[in-house]
Amino acid sequence: MKTASSILFFLLFFLISSNAQVQTLKFDEPSSFTITGLNLPDKKEISLPYGLPLYSVIIDSNFYNSYCSRPTFKKQDILYIVADSIEGIVKFDSTFTPGLKYTVRFTNKGKGSHIIENLVPLGEGPDKVYITAAGTKDWPAYLCRSVLSRPGYGPVGVILPDNAWHLGFADFTINEKTSLTGLARRADRDKEKTEIDRWAVTLKPGGWVEYNLYFDIHEKDWHEGLKMMFQDRWLYDLRSFDNSLFQRSDLQWMKNTYIMLLQFAWDKDFYNSREKMYDYYQNLFKYNSLTGGYDIFTLWPTWPRLGLDQRNQWDMYRDLPGGLDELSKQVDYAHKNGKKYFISYNPWDESTRKEDQLKGMEDLLRATGADGVVLDTRGASSKELQAAADKVRPGIIMYSEGMAIPKDMPGIVSGRVHDALVLPPPLNLNKFIKPDFAIFRVLQLADDRLHRELAISFFNGYGVEINTMRPGRPSWIREEYAYLGKTTKILRENNSVFHNYEWIPLIPTLTDSVYVNRWSSGEKVIYTLYSAKPAGHQGMLFEIDELSEGKHLVDLWNHTEIEIIKKNDKALVPAEIDPFDKSFLNSRREGNAGCIAVFHSLLNVSLTGGRLDFRAKKGDKIVLTGENPTYQSKQITFPVTGATVTYSDIIDVTSEKIVIQLFDKSELLDERVIFLKNDIPFKISSVVKTNIPENIPAGMVKIPGGDFRFYTKRDPDSQEPFIALPDYSDTTILHLNTYYIDKYPVTNQEFKTFLTETRYIPYDTTNFLKHWINGTIPSGEEDFPVVYVSGEDATAYAEWAKKRLPTEAEWQYAAQGNEMKKFPWGNTMDSTKCNYKLNHPTSVKAFPKGASLFGVEDMIGNVWQLTNDMYDFGSYHYVIIKGGSFYHPTSSIWYVTGGPLPADHPEMLLLIYPGLDRNSTVGFRCVKDGE
Repeated sequence: MKTASSILFFLLFFLISSNAQVQTLKFDEPSSFTITGLNLPDKKEISLPYGLPLYSVIIDSNFYNSYCSRPTFKKQDILYIVADSIEGIVKFDSTFTPGLKYTVRFTNKGKGSHIIENLVPLGEGPDKVYITAAGTKDWPAYLCRSVLSRPGYGPVGVILPDNAWHLGFADFTINEKTSLTGLARRADRDKEKTEIDRWAVTLKPGGWVEYNLYFDIHEKDWHEGLKMMFQDRWLYDLRSFDNSLFQRSDLQWMKNTYIMLLQFAWDKDFYNSREKMYDYYQNLFKYNSLTGGYDIFTLWPTWPRLGLDQRNQWDMYRDLPGGLDELSKQVDYAHKNGKKYFISYNPWDESTRKEDQLKGMEDLLRATGADGVVLDTRGASSKELQAAADKVRPGIIMYSEGMAIPKDMPGIVSGRVHDALVLPPPLNLNKFIKPDFAIFRVLQLADDRLHRELAISFFNGYGVEINTMRPGRPSWIREEYAYLGKTTKILRENNSVFHNYEWIPLIPTLTDSVYVNRWSSGEKVIYTLYSAKPAGHQGMLFEIDELSEGKHLVDLWNHTEIEIIKKNDKALVPAEIDPFDKSFLNSRREGNAGCIAVFHSLLNVSLTGGRLDFRAKKGDKIVLTGENPTYQSKQITFPVTGATVTYSDIIDVTSEKIVIQLFDKSELLDERVIFLKNDIPFKISSVVKTNIPENIPAGMVKIPGGDFRFYTKRDPDSQEPFIALPDYSDTTILHLNTYYIDKYPVTNQEFKTFLTETRYIPYDTTNFLKHWINGTIPSGEEDFPVVYVSGEDATAYAEWAKKRLPTEAEWQYAAQGNEMKKFPWGNTMDSTKCNYKLNHPTSVKAFPKGASLFGVEDMIGNVWQLTNDMYDFGSYHYVIIKGGSFYHPTSSIWYVTGGPLPADHPEMLLLIYPGLDRNSTVGFRCVKDGE
């Protein structure tokens, strides 16, 4: 810092009106031009922890603070001498409200020119949040020099209104309750002897310029100061804001749009001159599967052809193939497909064929039915333009070429971030001034990749204008459009948060160069993330308040649920943002986005085995996706009453997750994510209840309902399965309702009766009842268990008998009872109580001593018995069988273990088709519900 030597400052102090929070700034008069406190009403004061300058400024590349030399006090005047040829005077406006207003005038008393820039109220410094300019003035960085600095972080670039690039802002924390905020705006000047550009003032000899400095106090952190100066006081461009245009219901639709296509009339994708036909109709949907489709199509048939002959801009529309009738058809087609159609207006067209411009625009809108007008070269609209559109019909939008400055915002509801801003800064404070102003970032496909611009647009909560004016359709379009689809899907589905005044930009983070914006509505909170770090980010990122009961966190970018991490009494949110190649820095491929949401827990979701249950009490639809939801994803929609489904019936078995989303129309209300473990089998079967008999059915045994300690355990002598079985090794308490179970397995004779009465023939008869001879039961085997039947055959029998197959738990409970016996008769094997490896089946009544405590017989050793429990294991599915069989191969360890096996031993029957699924060792018995 250079010590100043001869600038003259003259300061006049007066009292401000009594209704302001702050009456004056308090200065350390005897020694320096230093703010030491604030004078409040009723003679109250707030002292600053240390002195602050009124401002800092750069003069001829030298940095100065307002207190950098000793002042001379003369009554109420303060004289300053800094540098040898510039005189300064500071005037205090005692009538100004709201806040305090000081006007600083610099006058060049010397013979040479001087450059003044970067005037910051309260002065730059690491103890403040402040905005000023930084970096090179070389093109194209010249348009993107404004930065916001925060204590403990590096500066982050910001976009400011076109008339306020020079502004200075600062916010200083006085104590836990109070902060002082200030804003500097360039004001009047000597237009003959003073030159200005976006960033600096050049004072020629005798020239002068004025800056207005505004101050006020607020509670909470610097965001409140930013909100005060930008949102509540519109940078002092306006004394009040006429919000009537933004409150018009017919114009609200513009806030629901995020992708616009702007296309020349001579673009081959619009009109095929060789085939003499419009390709507009097919190309309007060209990238729907990637982006969800364009919201707005804009036609531009004028510049750079306009002026070649006498035809005016409206003639260009009339002379297109098919004329205005054709354009009307195009508009209708867009409307039928849920899209809007804009025309373009060139206000500079004054030398071609004379036609009232407003009347021409009005006639074109009426003839075509178009929904909006792009205002070429205009950063603002006018009452006349909107009135002309309103005469046609309600709901027509004016869309400016640039972003409206605050004083023009009341007259227009939408505009663009122009592509003249190359690599624009991450934070758009123009959006912060008026969050319900619909902004679109212009993206020329011919310029370069779209990635960085898409990420930053998403970070700021607005859409993009795909501009195809410059020739060239790069090979990477589909890749970039897929990324556009990802950002746009989140914006569309959370539209309610991106257009209100609850936006808090740049909340504190635990790491620099990873930025977080907080957006909220009554229903949810959305955090948009932008990482400028090549390494990306993995780990804790920002702090939030403790989540109240009934709320949860979801990473909407990666579609995972997030658990808060507690550390040092703080609730920290982890985030995962992808890295990018370091060589992409300072290009349109740098950076990556992320998104985290806080939702009310409105969805009730559970996954039991392979059965997914979901429902909600709010919203109008539930959408299931078997992957991260994109516009290409297969999605299944259900009513909010929900359903219980076997997820493998609707989701690809290779999916790693199920994303369950609750919507109210297009707005996302809640999301739950269930990760699938493909190395664990899941149950895909369900139980269809039977009718309940009044008495115990013939041939069945009653099993009283109650709690059952269910577990399964492979017999130690059996081979460990190569394909995993469901893990029930931990005892689970199951409540079973009363049911009835067949006393014996279904016999050959019983199955014969079923065939006679139903004439049942399976669709595939391979190996069906293979042990019968020409369809006849072998003599003496009438009461042997029926075998060579598939699950479909057994189910058909059960339905005929008005029964069903037992679940594994029901079969096991009937065998074990609640004493958890290994075998129906006890805990040790007894070869006299079952078919013990006889290598042939026996009568179901051959071993009455082997009955369970309920009186159920022939459960062990004769034939395996089918259950209802079917499982999916990704690539395979199988059914659980129980009890073992007469067959016991012994020459290799690789065989399925046979012989009688404990009741808690599970075995699988891998399923493929009935011919292979029918076995000589597998039969079944049935159950019937008792309550």
